[in-house]
Amino acid sequence: MKRSLLIFSVLLSVWVWCGCKSKVPDCPDVPIVIIYENDVHCAVDGYAKLVGLREQYRHQTPYVSTVSCGDFVQGDIIGALSKGERIVDIMNKVGYDVVTLGNHEFDFGMQQLMKLTDSLGVSVVSTNFCDFNTGKLVFPPYRILHYGDVDIAFLGFTTTTTATMVAPLTFLDEDGKIMYGFSRPFFYENAQTYIDEVRARGADYVVILSHMGDMDRGEHPSSISLITRTTGVDVVLDGHDHRVIADTIIHNKNGLPVLLTSTGSKMENIGVLTLSTEGKFAARLVPSADIEVNEEIQAFVEIVKENTLLDGEKVVGINEVFLSPDDESGKRLVRSEETNIGNFCTDAFRKVLNTDIAMINGGGIRSDIPEGDVTYNHLLSVFPFNNMACIAVMTGKQLVDALEFSVRSLPREDGNFMQVSGIRFDVDTSVPSPVLMDEYQLFTGVGEGPRRVSHVCIWNESVGDYVPVDLKCQYTLASFDYQIKKMGCAGIFRYATLKDDCLSLDVEVLASYLTNVLNGKVGKEYKGTEGRIRIR
Repeated sequence: MKRSLLIFSVLLSVWVWCGCKSKVPDCPDVPIVIIYENDVHCAVDGYAKLVGLREQYRHQTPYVSTVSCGDFVQGDIIGALSKGERIVDIMNKVGYDVVTLGNHEFDFGMQQLMKLTDSLGVSVVSTNFCDFNTGKLVFPPYRILHYGDVDIAFLGFTTTTTATMVAPLTFLDEDGKIMYGFSRPFFYENAQTYIDEVRARGADYVVILSHMGDMDRGEHPSSISLITRTTGVDVVLDGHDHRVIADTIIHNKNGLPVLLTSTGSKMENIGVLTLSTEGKFAARLVPSADIEVNEEIQAFVEIVKENTLLDGEKVVGINEVFLSPDDESGKRLVRSEETNIGNFCTDAFRKVLNTDIAMINGGGIRSDIPEGDVTYNHLLSVFPFNNMACIAVMTGKQLVDALEFSVRSLPREDGNFMQVSGIRFDVDTSVPSPVLMDEYQLFTGVGEGPRRVSHVCIWNESVGDYVPVDLKCQYTLASFDYQIKKMGCAGIFRYATLKDDCLSLDVEVLASYLTNVLNGKVGKEYKGTEGRIRIR
């Protein structure tokens, strides 16, 4: 009897360790390798590295698959100009087995999303993107791949914040009724249902393709909360937060270990998930710089890049005035005073992203926009760095401090000088700058005594005029990820709180403003400046 109980106890332990499966999972006769990526954001040169790495493993095992955790169609001019179509061309050339959708796959609207997924020669999986009219999922919730006698189920999850991160009209019908959603109210129950379903269908292992991120988002699920509130998952390949997670262990609802990993973004690393012949998962991140390219894929990418230059000649609107960072003599002004092109760019960020204010450094505005037809290439010459638009929250006090930093070098020009929208203020250059910097020349605050900046006012839409800034009030700010996330411009926004990350490519914001807000025409309102920055 004791011997029988011992055997039963051992078997029960194995069953629990494997995530409460109905059977002990089969182990592969040779290792299974899954090449994974997330948040590529149109970094197309990385695809040749991915294939180069994959080919190395194909010499070692017949079981090699390739998966994506989303955000591949947006983030660079190649994706913006083709609305993701050229990125899909490259991915089809690479050859994927399963992908899930990131929030940016929805940037071009539902019609374009369906066109992209129809042409993508790969299984698209999503357990939580629903069509409310039919009550069904838009895409299959999972795919089970067979590796000899071993079956691995891949389930897809997209962040529920997508519903508010893309244009609201994306998910509405003509009557303003919500047509699509991301299952937030019953997210975990829905997830557990499909995990249990693939187990019942004989899946030996369950791998989640997640585009949710590991950061706490309050009522919105994260990859970590998915793990801790479900059972039966072995691995979560994560995306969305651009975090580099080589591998970490998070315990599930029953206290069992689940592997969590993420590559970062833009193919800085390529992930390799391995299932050993002992049935153990391990993850490693391989820096792209250490990988040899696949020449066939690289040649195809170069053709796509060449064609993109032709796509850039597409006309997106008409300009009735000359927008320039310089004065009539050619002297550069954008780094030392208000300019009409600075107003145009910051207005685009503020109005497209629907924030209280927008601030963009003069050093980030690189060219003019001549009168006449405006093409994507014109916009790209203004914003050539492929920055992503982000939204932050800052107090009125933090805002006036940032403005003080912006003007600290006047009358000398400075690339950190901010062009602004939604703000009006005075500057007295006779006052010595009270800005404080640390030993690394990063902004730390403003000292005591007189300030250069005064009479700061914020545009109030309901009043239709500027009103004095409230130092205790919180304001939303639109700007580049370079400034908000990466401590660009000497950390001018280091004390702001990131609200929404990587919403759109900077060039796409300009195009959207010109096309959708200005109805295709830059008018006479931008002929001069408005006195937003009054310097004496």
